[in-house]
Amino acid sequence: MKITKFKIVNYRAIENIEFALNFSINPIIGINEAGKTSVLKAILAFDKSRDRHNGGKHLEYENNYAIKQRDCRISAFIKLDKKEKDELVEKIKINTESEDYKIINSLSKDYIFVLERSLSKEKKPYKCEIEDVSEVTLNKISRYLVSKLPYILYFDDFADRVPSSIQFPDDYRESGKIGRVKNREWNEIIEEIFKRADTEGIDEDETETPLISYLKIEDRDKKSDIRSDVEDTLNEEIIQEWKRIKKSGESFADDSDKLELVIVNTDNTFEFKVKDKSHKGKKRTFDISERSKGFQWFFNYMVKLKFNPNYKGKLENSIFLLDEPGSYLHSSAQSELLKELESVSKKNTIIYCTHSQYLLNPDIIKLGSIRIAEKKNSKINLQNFGSYKSKKDKGALSPIYQALNLNFAHDFVGKIIITEGITDFYFFNILQKHTDFIKKELKFIPSSGASQSTTLISFAYSFADNFIVFLDNDKAGKDAKRKYLKEFGSEFEKKIYTYGNQSDKFELENFLCEKDAENLLQITKSDDLKRALGFLFYDYSKKQNEFCKNLSTKTKEGLSDLFKILEKI
Repeated sequence: MKITKFKIVNYRAIENIEFALNFSINPIIGINEAGKTSVLKAILAFDKSRDRHNGGKHLEYENNYAIKQRDCRISAFIKLDKKEKDELVEKIKINTESEDYKIINSLSKDYIFVLERSLSKEKKPYKCEIEDVSEVTLNKISRYLVSKLPYILYFDDFADRVPSSIQFPDDYRESGKIGRVKNREWNEIIEEIFKRADTEGIDEDETETPLISYLKIEDRDKKSDIRSDVEDTLNEEIIQEWKRIKKSGESFADDSDKLELVIVNTDNTFEFKVKDKSHKGKKRTFDISERSKGFQWFFNYMVKLKFNPNYKGKLENSIFLLDEPGSYLHSSAQSELLKELESVSKKNTIIYCTHSQYLLNPDIIKLGSIRIAEKKNSKINLQNFGSYKSKKDKGALSPIYQALNLNFAHDFVGKIIITEGITDFYFFNILQKHTDFIKKELKFIPSSGASQSTTLISFAYSFADNFIVFLDNDKAGKDAKRKYLKEFGSEFEKKIYTYGNQSDKFELENFLCEKDAENLLQITKSDDLKRALGFLFYDYSKKQNEFCKNLSTKTKEGLSDLFKILEKI
């Protein structure tokens, strides 16, 4: 089963958005309070098995900005493979002579089932709609789809912390019920750790869980031995992985790799502890909270990944929702984290919110996978990077610019070209890399809009040997030119180059003749030239040389004046 898309309707400030899962890693960026977290929580709310997560707060769909509440629906668009489709027909047990059977059996292999959950209705039911299929059969199909849904796991980097102690109810040994305790998720994890551990000394009893069997044991030594077996499982699954990551990237966290996890138990209370053996081989015991932020994040992440009771079977085809992952890690550690997420994404889907450029490394993250969240008129919108055209909140894009590793102290030394936008940056970098038209020592710095370059120009005046500013010859470019002349004086006119004929509107993409423009769209499978340049820069880097070699004489002649300007810098 593969979820290809989510649709969210009337969830908090989200009116109607769709989130296609075309990529295995899907970052969401945007300024604070833009609604990034609401998107994650809405997706989490689709999975009824997670309804108790964090007290079910993610199920609170009401919009605080609206007086009249509306029907809230979260839908998943689902594709089944042939084996699953055959199993569906078998499970719903309908008469092979019925119309329902004929319709379902005739569905194409690419048919997309739409499973909808209504959060605003009592019991928050699911439903599936297929034209001309009876309600009875549709209910059976819904139940089958729900039973096969991918596992959804949610991480909140700011809220998720390992509790200092995990307390079970006094009557837990008899009832086996956790009840409405604080941090219930961690009680379930303790249960699961004991269930998964290869323990000796616990009698197999189908009527009670291994944890209950353990708690009923009175012999202290026997209990200690069982905990030792459980700790072996913990260390094998978590500390061995910690050592592997530390070995591959020493910068992941400033913490030792000579660690050992232990579980402390008194009556119905459990605690996770860490023994550190890095100082002269002597063991010293610490709370998890006393270790580095990097280790705390890693432990929380791995325990929930490996020992979550809601997940059965292999960790594949799951959906991971991460809210600001690794926010407490330093930059190099975040880079290591992204590599770890890339590894997990090979068999799973990851959606995460971030402000960090280190989690948007273009070598790993496809430009087309990035979504920008923004809030306009109290409504949350979600846009693909290529279609984001807001003139306000340009700061939403700053992590992408920073992901290009621009360093003011370094990149403003030498000869600088400040481009109006990031599309210009892509275009000239590609030409510089694959042709001899642009000197290699020139450095291109992208601005976030025609009128947004004041700070960059100030840096260039302070640090650069020489610089020039490129602007489109359109209204925005002309307005920006007037602004900069006012800010930096009439002498600044020598530092501005406006594309094309001064009397006609001319933008960057007008440099490409019709033939070259069509070739670019074809290479990148895009329908928009600006987006196509971004895709060529990130996602089709192997095609860059071919594109440059095939540039027509007409395009090169159109660029000749610009190349002459660059020669003089």
